[in-house]
Amino acid sequence: MTAFEPDLPSAFAGSACLGAWAHDPASDRLALSPILARLLSVPESTAAGTPLTRALAAVEAEDAVRLESVLRAAGEDGRPFEAEFRTRPGPEGTRWLRLMGRCRRDPATGALTTQGLAFDLTEERRPAGSEGGQAQRQANRLADHAAAMKGLVAGLRNPPLARLVDEVAVEIGHELARRLRGSGGRQVH
Repeated sequence: MTAFEPDLPSAFAGSACLGAWAHDPASDRLALSPILARLLSVPESTAAGTPLTRALAAVEAEDAVRLESVLRAAGEDGRPFEAEFRTRPGPEGTRWLRLMGRCRRDPATGALTTQGLAFDLTEERRPAGSEGGQAQRQANRLADHAAAMKGLVAGLRNPPLARLVDEVAVEIGHELARRLRGSGGRQVH
């Protein structure tokens, strides 16, 4: 693969993509790729239509509540979304996963379906390389999340929350500056 000849299967393999998933808001059931079903402790025989509550039982409790809320909101507004969550410890340990998708109405039937892709972020979360490099990567991720929060908080029309997010962004900026000075000005991402 070159930059001028992208290869979709290679791109998926390199992205830690676990495959597709779909949620039917009307029946509250999920269809999961085989790998995603395994990570959520859903038997392969029911992966094509497992109850949402069954899949959420394999997710850390506080993340499960948030993930369920994200799926319900997607069904209401149809906007693209992404949600990160942790699985409960299992045979493969705790995994960090990300669902990305959006809800759409089927033009033929009018039925709502939320669908997207799942990604495994576990390796990204594990310490790797030097301690300084890991701290730099963490600071870079914090900056990415702070930028996302600033964009999201604007729509809430909550000035006290916006000020807090601004304060967090400034502090993260200071941390990034310290890390960059410590690495001789090189940014490690």
